[in-house]
Amino acid sequence: MSNIIFHSKEFEINGISVPEFNLQGGKLIRIYIQNFNLENLPLGFDMTIELIRHFQNQKPNFHWAKNYHQNNIVEFFYPLTVHKYLISKMRIHKLTAERIAKDIGVELTDRFEDLSFVKRKALIIKSMFEKNDFIMLDYYGVHLEGIGYLENLVNSEIERGKTAIAFDRLEFKADKEPYDNIESILLFFK
Repeated sequence: MSNIIFHSKEFEINGISVPEFNLQGGKLIRIYIQNFNLENLPLGFDMTIELIRHFQNQKPNFHWAKNYHQNNIVEFFYPLTVHKYLISKMRIHKLTAERIAKDIGVELTDRFEDLSFVKRKALIIKSMFEKNDFIMLDYYGVHLEGIGYLENLVNSEIERGKTAIAFDRLEFKADKEPYDNIESILLFFK
């Protein structure tokens, strides 16, 4: 039996009950969240952020592979490259950075902001897995073809013994998860 990386007791958030669960090493829990509340107001991504904060309060070293945006004047004049992101921002060794870039299908000299949204997200997820044994990630904003690409990338890390919680929109839940190492949790108003 795998070791338990994270345990969450049952709790309620925004009127939705989150069941008790154990996240075991080498597994992925995919939490699907209803995208709109009962008043038809957006809920999904906002609730994802609240859940991430809740889980990080329980386990502070449970990192989120959060989207990165250049937002300071220096990066405006000196655009961030894949190389700078991996080595300076993520503090990853040069040889490892080269491997990650190759795995994602980008060049170290590529400008970070010029990468497609899916490639940026893949780079962030892959670098977070490189630095951590367990992470949280989300599929928000990713198109259907990109979801398959990211699922494959995440599964390759899970097969290497890494562990994750992934958040996605309930409307996008497939009838069957693409890999056997995924446990689904559905969050919706009853």
